[in-house]
Amino acid sequence: MECHDARSLIQSYLDGELSQAQAAPLRTHLLDCQPCRAGAQDEKNLKRWFAAPAATAVPEGFAARVARAAVQGESLPRRGTLTPLAGGAAAGATGAVAVERREASLLRFVLACTAAAALLLFTLALGIRTLSLPQTNQLAADDRAEVQLERTLEDLDQLNRTEAAAGAQKRP
Repeated sequence: MECHDARSLIQSYLDGELSQAQAAPLRTHLLDCQPCRAGAQDEKNLKRWFAAPAATAVPEGFAARVARAAVQGESLPRRGTLTPLAGGAAAGATGAVAVERREASLLRFVLACTAAAALLLFTLALGIRTLSLPQTNQLAADDRAEVQLERTLEDLDQLNRTEAAAGAQKRP
């Protein structure tokens, strides 16, 4: 298996979409080829960033409360509002909400810092790009003298005559 063939199969391999017959040669290639193996590892690490979130724990008795409310024609509280829980579970739920709020606040802070850093880098890149541009509007490969078309053609004709004369001398 060649590297370009292996690279096209790596994503499908990591997703578990290849049959054993397709995966076996790829595994052999990955064992032998360090660059492809590193690429597969990079893809695997990238997939971890996009893993599905863990299942949310459903409170005990949730289904019964929803069914009871549906039968009785009651409206359920809007999402994000708290309902009192039986016993000491209310304190635990309040603590969980506080943790979620702190995490949400931390996430907003990190996102704001990331946006600010991206804006700063963008501005810096534009500044560097502006400084590296030429500061004149007269760009030429050779600005010493203007080249005349007639003079260039004469030089080419002279060169052709010289080569033709040299070629004629070599022939007996």
